[in-house]
Amino acid sequence: AFYLKTKFEKLDGRIFETKVTAITIPTDSASIVRGRVLTVSCKHCHGDDYAGKAFFDDPTIGYMASANLSRSAGSATEKYTDLDWVRTLRHGLNPSGRALMIMPAENIGQASDEDLGCIIAYMKTVKPIEKAKGPTQFTLFAKLLAGAGAFGDLYPYDVIKHEDLQHVTAPLKSPQADYGNYLTRFHGCRSCHGPQFNGGKHPAPTAPPVPNITGGGHVGKWSLAEFKSTIRNGKTPEGKSLDPEFMPWPGIGAHEDVELEAIYNYIKSLPSLPNSAELEKAIKSQPKG
Repeated sequence: AFYLKTKFEKLDGRIFETKVTAITIPTDSASIVRGRVLTVSCKHCHGDDYAGKAFFDDPTIGYMASANLSRSAGSATEKYTDLDWVRTLRHGLNPSGRALMIMPAENIGQASDEDLGCIIAYMKTVKPIEKAKGPTQFTLFAKLLAGAGAFGDLYPYDVIKHEDLQHVTAPLKSPQADYGNYLTRFHGCRSCHGPQFNGGKHPAPTAPPVPNITGGGHVGKWSLAEFKSTIRNGKTPEGKSLDPEFMPWPGIGAHEDVELEAIYNYIKSLPSLPNSAELEKAIKSQPKG
C-alpha cells in the first residue's frame, strides 16, 4: 500500500522542459466560430461557461475541480500567452512546465496548427468568470487505485510524442475516411473505445463498459442518417439514451454534416471485430438487474 501511494504522489508537481513551437492565432470571425465548435467538447469537463466545475466529488475517491479557462482574475489561464495555450493544449503542461492531471492533451494536441489556432482564438474571446473552487483532495483509497494504474495514465504528458507535435497538419475537410480519422484522434475516441474501436473499460471507474463501434457492434450497422441523428440528439436507433457524462456526443455533434459523414466513413472503413477481451470482462463485471 505504501508503495502504491508513494508512486502516485511522486507523479504530482513534476516540471518538464519541452520545446513548444508557436503557431498562428487568427483573429477573423470565421476562425473564431470554428474555435467555438471545436471547444464544445471542453464544456464536458470545464462547464458551459468554461469556468470550471467539480470534475469528481465522491467520498470514496475525493474531490477535484477542473480549471477555470475563462481568464478571470486568479484563474489558471488569467495570464496565459498564446504560447502558454499551445504548451497546455498540445503538451499537457502549465506555463511553468508542470505536468497537468487529466488534461486530454494527448487528444487535443493532435489538432492541426490551424484548428488549434482557432481554439485559442476563441478561448481568448470567452467572458471572464470568477468561480471559487475547493482544493484537490484524494482519499487513500484513490491514491492506491491510481498507483496501481486503475485510472489509466493520469498525466497525458507521459504518453505524448512531443517531437511529433511541433507542427500538425490535417487532411482537407471532406467526407473522406482520412479526415474522419483526424477528427476521431482530436476527440480521443480511442481513449474510450480502444485502439481498434472494439470497446473496452471506460477510464472512469464508475462508467459503464464502452461499446464496440466496429462492424461487430451496433454502431457499425447504423446508416449514415442514424449515425448523424444519434450524435446530434444523443439517442441511438435501438432507443438507448447516451449519457454525455461518459459519451460526449454534444461535442462531436457540434460539427458540420460533412465532418460527421467523415467520422462515419472512417468507422465504416475499420475491420469488423468482435468485442475486445477487456469489453467482455467489463460487461461480465457489471451488476445484474
